[in-house]
Amino acid sequence: MSEDVFLQELVARLEGADEAVVVPPGDDCAALALGPDLLQLLAVDQVVGDRHYHLTGEQADPPGLAGRKLLARNLSDIAAMGGTPAYALVAVALDPGHDEAWLNRFLQGIIDLGAVYNVRMIGGDLARTPADNVASLTIVGTVPRNQVCCRKGARPGDALYATGWFGASLETRHHLNFSPRCAEGRWLAASGAVTAMIDVSDGLLLDATRLCRASGLGLLLDTQAIPPRIEGLAEENMLGDGEDYELLVALDPEQAGWIEAQWPFSEVPLTRIGTFEPSQSPRVRRQADGVALDATSGGYDHFRGTPVEGVH
Repeated sequence: MSEDVFLQELVARLEGADEAVVVPPGDDCAALALGPDLLQLLAVDQVVGDRHYHLTGEQADPPGLAGRKLLARNLSDIAAMGGTPAYALVAVALDPGHDEAWLNRFLQGIIDLGAVYNVRMIGGDLARTPADNVASLTIVGTVPRNQVCCRKGARPGDALYATGWFGASLETRHHLNFSPRCAEGRWLAASGAVTAMIDVSDGLLLDATRLCRASGLGLLLDTQAIPPRIEGLAEENMLGDGEDYELLVALDPEQAGWIEAQWPFSEVPLTRIGTFEPSQSPRVRRQADGVALDATSGGYDHFRGTPVEGVH
């Protein structure tokens, strides 16, 4: 069973009427009503030593970068909803091979990035484990109710855009040093042109397929338009390497040109890479030849492992 199938079945078991839950499980964040005009965003993510960063050996990553990544992954989820992050709760289970000094540097990485994005750590939990290093962070944010962006909502003919670059995240260490697209996500959400949005953590193709599934559509993907993180990357790397932490955005085609012209983030490209189309299944086809792309051939699935060497 794949991770996506497992989560779809779990989400179905969690369904139930609750007027306070405006965005239920299955999106980048859950959203609760804070009143008629404001939503509270909640998300949780984790990092596992030697899975999301190198914990041991000659390639061991600085603990501050591992902590930074933990918060940054959560910030990317807030960005995908068009929200503003505010608070974090952190739980760390430390293995016997790492001491309080390592833990302090790990937590300082969270604190330092939090200062950049105005996120305060307000609590959490500490424990020792017999083996693995695991840390989890719950993030809390807000978004105006009329600006919240979800994975569902794309329509046939909508344009798919992407922020930034794709592929080679591990080789370039982008997976530890990326900048979550919070400001970009808020600007897009406030534009009123977004019909659906998701952040790319498990691979462009896999996360684009999730957009399609949530919206009940297919996608014509212009793979030749995808900006590579480094020159010479193969299509399969841009589609499947993962850990990009960019945004995929479905835009109203009548407003897409205005969005491109007004895009205020000159250091971050916003690139049209596809068009949504009617489909009986959430398939993604290559625009150049119409061939369906296999989302299971790349990307990352925790239940099946990763085709990419190293951490993820």
